[in-house]
Amino acid sequence: MSGLFGHRAIVIGAGIGGLSIAGALAKYFEQVEVFERDRLTASAASRSGTPQDRHPHGLLAGGLRALGEIFPGFESDLAGAGAVSVRIAQDIQYERPDVGILPKRDFGLSLLCASRPLIELVLRRRAEAVANIALRPECRVTGIVPAGRGALVHGIRFVAGSGRSETLEADLVVDASGRGSLTLTLLDALGWERPAETEIGVDLSYATVVVPVPPNAPPDWKLVLTQPDPPFLALHAVLVPTEDNRWIIAIADHHATFRLETWESFLETSRSLTTPTVYNALRCAEPPDGIRHYRFPASIWKHFERLPRLPRGVLPVADALCRFNPIHGQGMSVAAKQARLLQDVSRRAAAEPDRIAALQTGFMAEVASVLETPWNMSTSADLAFPATRGERPETFEEARQFEAAVFRAAVADPVIHRATMEVAQLLQPQSLLHEPEIMRRIEAEPAKAAA
Repeated sequence: MSGLFGHRAIVIGAGIGGLSIAGALAKYFEQVEVFERDRLTASAASRSGTPQDRHPHGLLAGGLRALGEIFPGFESDLAGAGAVSVRIAQDIQYERPDVGILPKRDFGLSLLCASRPLIELVLRRRAEAVANIALRPECRVTGIVPAGRGALVHGIRFVAGSGRSETLEADLVVDASGRGSLTLTLLDALGWERPAETEIGVDLSYATVVVPVPPNAPPDWKLVLTQPDPPFLALHAVLVPTEDNRWIIAIADHHATFRLETWESFLETSRSLTTPTVYNALRCAEPPDGIRHYRFPASIWKHFERLPRLPRGVLPVADALCRFNPIHGQGMSVAAKQARLLQDVSRRAAAEPDRIAALQTGFMAEVASVLETPWNMSTSADLAFPATRGERPETFEEARQFEAAVFRAAVADPVIHRATMEVAQLLQPQSLLHEPEIMRRIEAEPAKAAA
């Protein structure tokens, strides 16, 4: 008992972030209670709290590894539930307008592809199997309650099935609710400064279909990523295999003026992509039951990590801290990596006299290292479109030219290709691409081509 941080930790939100955070905290509190406003089913099903879960999701290799380190055996459970194993980059059709299709190379790395509801279900089952983690569905948290006027959190206020407002004490409240509004409201109530925000306005719209994998599916890939060609062509496409032998395909467009409402219009638009890969794969597919739509206005990083301090006992995480453009497939993995960071920080904080404060301070001191690589990669791609709202760094054009040089070199050099995949899969930081040996190889490629 002497190693515990307190009696109760409350996690608000039973999404990927909340469930993985609960697993990371279970060793350090007598009880970890996860509050979720939605009803949670015993099968893989969409829910209103994750309106984008009917669209493609990616659990990148870095996120998969993080979840396996929090819940040992998670990978095998997900595979056993029907997730499709995809080798990096042997099974991936990665298409860029400047270099074409990247070579198929097997780097001994893999990811597991499945629908968002299935990934969440498997993770929820793992969390429920931990004796001191309790899930409380259909409980809507309405506020984080401060202790008097002091800089201390008392607990939460919530509404359950009875409709009556109740209060529950906690030593730590983790805000994984999605928008961070609960933590912001707490800061307002205390008269504290709100965090600065960085916003990149992408105004993205995408249409998604789910179809059975056709009998004549190409044998040389399982997953397709077709990149746009800014500023000339704003269309992306993502084709992901899921459980039950299906493909889920999204076509995304920046600043779209119309929606793809029919299968015929979806197919016709797929012909406008930078390659015919997706169109050729779908033209013989069985038509879907319908087309789903989703709009995403902006990526937002709320810089809680820059605040001088947080009220003792509250911690914003996952989308409450930083929300990514979902077309890049980073959100779930970044949430899992934040939970893995919290697990490490908690282990170190156990040696401190004020463990809760040490946990908060340690997490906020290091969380930017988890966010920077995916944020830089996704926002750089989005800012390449002139209509994207947001401040471009002074070195923006240089960074874009460097990225193009990296991919040109990756076509010929497997070492560079592997490095790009490890960074994209959040297994390595973006700084890997600037290490001396990688830089030497990138610079050597133009000389080889000229020779």
